[in-house]
Amino acid sequence: MPTDPTCPEPGRVPRTRPPFRRLLAHLGAFLVPWIAAAADFPDTHTAISRSGQFVVSGPRTPQPTALSPSTPSDSFRELQAPTLAVSCERVKSEFLRLLQLPDLWRASGGQAGKILVGIDPLRSTNAPLTVQVTPFKPGWQFLIALPSRTTEDRLVRILVQALVLELANRSSPSRVAEAPLWLVEGLTQSVLRSAPKNLVLQPHSRTDASFLMSGRLDHVRDQLARHPPLSFHQLSQPDLDRMDERQWDLYAACAHLLVRELSHLPQGPHRLTDWIARLPDHWNWQSGFLEVYRPEFHSLLDVEKWWSLSLALFTGRNAAQAWSREFTLRKLDEALHPVGLLPGAGNQVSRVPLETIVRDWDFPRQSQVLRRFLQQIHAVRLHAPPDIAPLIFRYSDAVEEYLAARRQAGFAPASRGQPILSTRILVRDAVSRLRELDGERARLAQLPESPSPQHAPPP
Repeated sequence: MPTDPTCPEPGRVPRTRPPFRRLLAHLGAFLVPWIAAAADFPDTHTAISRSGQFVVSGPRTPQPTALSPSTPSDSFRELQAPTLAVSCERVKSEFLRLLQLPDLWRASGGQAGKILVGIDPLRSTNAPLTVQVTPFKPGWQFLIALPSRTTEDRLVRILVQALVLELANRSSPSRVAEAPLWLVEGLTQSVLRSAPKNLVLQPHSRTDASFLMSGRLDHVRDQLARHPPLSFHQLSQPDLDRMDERQWDLYAACAHLLVRELSHLPQGPHRLTDWIARLPDHWNWQSGFLEVYRPEFHSLLDVEKWWSLSLALFTGRNAAQAWSREFTLRKLDEALHPVGLLPGAGNQVSRVPLETIVRDWDFPRQSQVLRRFLQQIHAVRLHAPPDIAPLIFRYSDAVEEYLAARRQAGFAPASRGQPILSTRILVRDAVSRLRELDGERARLAQLPESPSPQHAPPP
């Protein structure tokens, strides 16, 4: 008759398991080196995120006597279980918002789909971060080993990778599907550039309630202004062994733009999600991609042509078809002063500054005008000269970000630790940004006109 390992022998005192070891026993005792190392710490803190999807374990640390501002002095973030669990939910909330998805990770039932995060103080700060996929009941669980200090972009990248893998393999108990690097990196950059500042909370610090309302694509424009953009083939098959830091920055910028352009196609976020869910159905991601995007692309060559055109429109380098600076600024001024009915003016229409619309009109009325403005400014951008195009992009970004944030204003955040968006602050910041751009527009209007491009005579 086998003995019960939980029953002590006569005369022996039963050994108590540390909290982290009890957690491992409950979750099936997944034995990987970093978990075994973490289990040896007697004072281990385990935190479960608000949705229950993230289980974070790490060494317990003493509580400070006072809170400090959440302004880290360098790019590194200190990781502790309680704050990291909240940060994981913040990243997930932004990830779901970008894909316009509800939180349905429990839809398949059971404990499959959990993401187990371990903080190992003995792990090197520069050690590679990977997601280990482990079968669990029918489904999968995902394991991440982290050092006690890491940069925000590395942490967000590995969390986004785990979220993409969980979404892709949610209904596939047979084999694990992998997502292309450009998709993970594009979503990572989207989360980093559109989420609240200090997305990763710092232990024992006050929450910073400021938001990223500018600079969403500035890093993309900066990279593409200094380096030739990468083709779709180069994004799909990167040579990571030869990629240095400068080349990685270019890759990240192009991946961000590619995901953004795909999101702007008809039913963009829905089709991205549909493609991710279909990854297990194909042995390579390209087949599933063409299946989902069949109306636009019949082959990878069509994707390459579309991507080249998107890059040309984004960078605005087709100078032969560009308008003059004076004409472009006049059309931009018309778009910035749409025709509308002022309160108390009866049926008399007049041109209203965009700043007044944002500041004084109710949101249902202003959203219609602002959407028309985005359509008009897109047409202007297609013909703008290279020195005016960046300003038009910044106007477009300012209005898009204001509309996206205003739709969420007043609602409770999806995860604990995120401040509620204030309508008054959003309007104030949007007006301030529009005034800054108007000042730059006035400065450009004072510059002399650039000479028209000279074309070489035919041979």
